Amino acid sequence: MKMTTKKMMGLLAIAAPLMTMQASAEFTGSLTADYATMYEFRGVNRANNLVDTTLSLSTEYNGFTVSGGIWNAFTDDDSSFVDNEARYRVSVSRAFGPVTAELGYVFYTFPGDTDFNTQELFISGSMEVYNGVIATVTGSYDFDLYEGWYIDANLAKTFTVSDTLSVVLSGGIGAYQSYDGFDNGMNHFYIKASAPYVIKQDVTVTPYVKFTDADSDFPADFTTVGGDLGGENLIGGISVGIAF
Repeated sequence: MKMTTKKMMGLLAIAAPLMTMQASAEFTGSLTADYATMYEFRGVNRANNLVDTTLSLSTEYNGFTVSGGIWNAFTDDDSSFVDNEARYRVSVSRAFGPVTAELGYVFYTFPGDTDFNTQELFISGSMEVYNGVIATVTGSYDFDLYEGWYIDANLAKTFTVSDTLSVVLSGGIGAYQSYDGFDNGMNHFYIKASAPYVIKQDVTVTPYVKFTDADSDFPADFTTVGGDLGGENLIGGISVGIAF
């Protein structure tokens, strides 16, 4: 595959923060495996039976948290490019008073159809708004294939049940802005409930259920990207995470 200038800049964005860190920096990380009944991405049902793994690493450097990760996924839909997808992510975050800000980059790759490879820059801010309720707003700008924004705003609260069990409730809305081939406006909303359970030190099992509802702003030709149009989707899943 020919390396374009945009893709070269994106890969440099991944490497640059890591190259500037001290060799003695201490890293923490996690490895997570997940199964979901559906691959739902930003309100769209792309395929059924999603299996994915995530490897994440982070370190502290001069008051900043530098993080990186690789997400790899497979589905049972051989007719769509989303039967195999990988994402490479790097970000830098820091707390400024009550607000935690994060700036990052994501490279989306599709080995089955590289015509859909693309890149995003994102910026987000989160803070506690009331009694443990965390509000997060994220803006993601695709500067490669689609050249448009995706905006997500959500609220989440964690309830402690015991020393090993908690329940997390969250919900939010998402919208595309100026995306090539997408109408603007509120495209979907979602609610999610998960129950992280620590089965032993550094090992957590999390069952979850998620409901999404996408409105008619998705154009009919979006099916050419794979999956069904939005509509109502109920997704169940379970993940196993190991921290190290």
